[in-house]
Amino acid sequence: MKRVAEFAVSLALGGLLLFALLKHFDARQTLESVRQARPSLLALGLTLMVAAYLLRGARWQIWERSLGYWSSLRLILIGFMGNNVLPGRLGEVLRAHCTAAKLGGARGRTAALGSVAAERILDGFVLGIFGLVAIRVARLDHRLQDALFLVSFAFAILTAALVLSFRHEEWIRNFVRAVNRRFPGRVTAFARDKAAGLLDGVVPLGTVMRMLVAITATAIIWCTETASYYCIGLSVWDEMNARTALLFLVVVNFASLVPLTMGGIGTIEAAGPLFLISSGVSPHIALAMVLLQHTGQYLFTTIIGGILYLAGGFHRLRLTATRRPALLRPAPADPSSTVETARSRQGQLSASGEMTLPPRGEIELSIVIPAYNEQERLPRTVLKTIRWCAARSLNFELIIVDDGSRDNTLAIARLFEESNTRVRTLACPHMGKGAAVRTGILDAKGQFVLFMDADAATPLDEIPKLLTAIEAGNDLAIGSRAAHSAGEVEVRTPLYRRLIGRTFAFFVNLFAFQGIADTQCGFKMFRRETARAIFSRQKTPGFAFDVEILLIARRSSLRIAEIPVNWVSQPGSKVNLVADSIRMLWDISRLRWLHRSFKVRSTPTNEWQIMRQRLSSKEVSAAQDGPAISVHLRHPAADGSQCSPRGLCGIPGDQMNGPTK
Repeated sequence: MKRVAEFAVSLALGGLLLFALLKHFDARQTLESVRQARPSLLALGLTLMVAAYLLRGARWQIWERSLGYWSSLRLILIGFMGNNVLPGRLGEVLRAHCTAAKLGGARGRTAALGSVAAERILDGFVLGIFGLVAIRVARLDHRLQDALFLVSFAFAILTAALVLSFRHEEWIRNFVRAVNRRFPGRVTAFARDKAAGLLDGVVPLGTVMRMLVAITATAIIWCTETASYYCIGLSVWDEMNARTALLFLVVVNFASLVPLTMGGIGTIEAAGPLFLISSGVSPHIALAMVLLQHTGQYLFTTIIGGILYLAGGFHRLRLTATRRPALLRPAPADPSSTVETARSRQGQLSASGEMTLPPRGEIELSIVIPAYNEQERLPRTVLKTIRWCAARSLNFELIIVDDGSRDNTLAIARLFEESNTRVRTLACPHMGKGAAVRTGILDAKGQFVLFMDADAATPLDEIPKLLTAIEAGNDLAIGSRAAHSAGEVEVRTPLYRRLIGRTFAFFVNLFAFQGIADTQCGFKMFRRETARAIFSRQKTPGFAFDVEILLIARRSSLRIAEIPVNWVSQPGSKVNLVADSIRMLWDISRLRWLHRSFKVRSTPTNEWQIMRQRLSSKEVSAAQDGPAISVHLRHPAADGSQCSPRGLCGIPGDQMNGPTK
């Protein structure tokens, strides 16, 4: 009943505005101008308008990667249709609701609404810039200039708030949680959940690259629409020019934001001619231009959007249905066969004794596994890892970081977490592998920290190699598929991936640093303190994060060991060799700029490095004067104890590096 009343009020208000408006115009002259519009220019203008909508479908994918292009375009048109037939711009809510349904519950409606809001803010921001230009080039009454300036300034503030939400996401989440704890209740809990959902929707846009690409795409869209407005205006007025078309675009679209009427009916017809007349257009021509543009856009979005809404079955969805944000959503009550298979396999291994673990003690090794849509490969990798660690009586923890997966990956990870105290699951919005690894590394509690890929392309038996390198005095050890001699290890990968890898290594040497043959192998180990120092500086959320952390290590004068490892290419890679390669090249090209304030340290900066250099010189002297003596020094832990446990990974400590001193 409430919606019906809002609909009736909105319809009545739009009708009254149109009636009051037409009394001040010569309807006969306006209709004559409409009839004399040149069909070819009008058709070209409408074609450009459709092209702008096609570009909108591609733009939304910049941060809403869970949707395909055609799904994005369909949902956008459904949203515009909703704005045309529902009061209060409820089309945005309708679009968010349909998006959540399209993704099958992988994202909540609030998160989808946050994504839509980010798009609208970017639209308003770029449109505001166009509006400021229009103020400068068009002759307008000063009161109209002030109104246009205020709207443009408002969107600049909203854009600044959007950027701040990216930069201070964790602070915002912690703040709303603290408020809920301090003032527990339904209202604060509702605010906490909605804030988390909105952040999940806007955070994927929160990188410099994506923001720049999104703003550029938005500018291209509005330029295309400016050309559309120009052609429509030229079809009825021979003196149409670029500055009038720009003003036309800005005023019509800002007027459409007024939530009092459906589809801007009445408000657009009131505001559009007012500004155009002030800039020198005759009244009946100004109204004819607005009517032609608004009618064409309204009919296209309403008809096409309505067809897509009905054909897609969205009309059967209940608008009152709600979904919890992805971070708060429990595992599905009816898990898929993949989850059941993982549960059954884990039970069999536990019963057979293959997963018997030692008593809990100080965590020796933390293993971080980032996972995005890995429901097929993750169970095998997790079970294999637990069994490998159990066979060596290793005190370990396994941290699975879900990167906003759209399948049952999170449910499977929760299953392992519930049945094994050594497994922990962290759920994140989808931002990229680098962000997921950083989250897991900074949460790790082990003395040594390893991150590995969910496909287990590198066998777990390679772990002792990395540990031996760190025990030998290196600060981090990285697996390498390139730094090896023939017959030393086996690396099985397709030729095209090998060529792409070598090309990428060339650009790494060009833009970042030299001397490391393979930066991208997903098998790297750190001392805990080293890992936290490096990853606390990491800024790249995507696949190029490997290069960034090695650049940070180089600039920190840390010793990096590149260890040849066996590696077998696994099916189901999540890397898009075209799109992700371009994105990675962009990321590595700006790494030096991102860390420009982080100076290279050519001399030791702490007592540990000074001591290590002294001992290295003693090793050289010993090698020259007599039999070799292997001198081994361990980093001191925070409590003053030694970081390296004896017998880690099944290798006795006195056999790892020879005699210690």
